[in-house]
Amino acid sequence: MRCPVCGQGRIMRSWFRMHKNCPECGALIEREPGFFLGSIYFNYGLTTLIVAIAFPLLLFNGIADSQTLLFTSLAFVLIFPLLFFPLARSLWLGHDQYWDPRTDIPERLP
Repeated sequence: MRCPVCGQGRIMRSWFRMHKNCPECGALIEREPGFFLGSIYFNYGLTTLIVAIAFPLLLFNGIADSQTLLFTSLAFVLIFPLLFFPLARSLWLGHDQYWDPRTDIPERLP
């Protein structure tokens, strides 16, 4: 996952932590407090979409019974958002850069 401004710097420091600024161009990654709440929409939306499609598809085709699907879906909605977390933040950052491009990017950091 790279900076949406320069396309070079890595935005994630670890799986759940982000840099404050892009290591390459110095662009501020989190514009304001609560900025990444929007990434929850990407994470929740994809999780819900996958379960909403897979559950009835598997149930009505007789591939799995309802109890198995219920527990499998529960495990999926608990684990998948954690795995998708960095990508959801990256998508939100790219979405924000597309609709509201940064114009106040500082010079390269030393």
